[in-house]
Amino acid sequence: MKHYRYATVLLTILGFIACKQDNNHGGTGVNKFEPLPAYFNGEKMFIRNAGVDLHKTVVLNGVTDTSVISGTDSTAVQDLLKPFTDIDLNKPSLRDEYDSSSLYDPFSGRKSVIYTSRGKQTFPSEITMELDKNGVIQQVNIHGYNTNMVYEFRQDLLYQRNQHIRIATYQKIAFLAPKQIEINVAMTPKTRM
Repeated sequence: MKHYRYATVLLTILGFIACKQDNNHGGTGVNKFEPLPAYFNGEKMFIRNAGVDLHKTVVLNGVTDTSVISGTDSTAVQDLLKPFTDIDLNKPSLRDEYDSSSLYDPFSGRKSVIYTSRGKQTFPSEITMELDKNGVIQQVNIHGYNTNMVYEFRQDLLYQRNQHIRIATYQKIAFLAPKQIEINVAMTPKTRM
């Protein structure tokens, strides 16, 4: 009877160890990729506190509209960065779906990190990040597309820290006219009156 108890305790301990190792491997404790939602949530705060105006130009199917938005408008900043914060390569459903490579410039200390999709229909298909010598992301380029017999969707996102945001989207549904929208936002210091 004593051997049965020891065996049960030993198997229980081994089971806990195996579960703990599996969870750590799956990325729940440490992210395999840069946590972009957390970065862009931080950038929302950075923009709101930077004292900038957002000069926004929208081109929808060839029709242009411009406006100036205060960087302190939290709703406008959140809506503007939503396509960026929605991208999370650390989701369990995307495990092993991306390859990672990086290039390091020893002279400037800058680093480029590239995440490329292994699958044909994984969204986004590629993310390129430029980091300064301190490891702070200065630019993010995100390219994605989905296509099938009835639907085509392409999106290119560009974020340049404290400078520029660009969102270009193309959508085509079978038997309907294509829709194309491009949003360009320049960040400038607030004008004093």
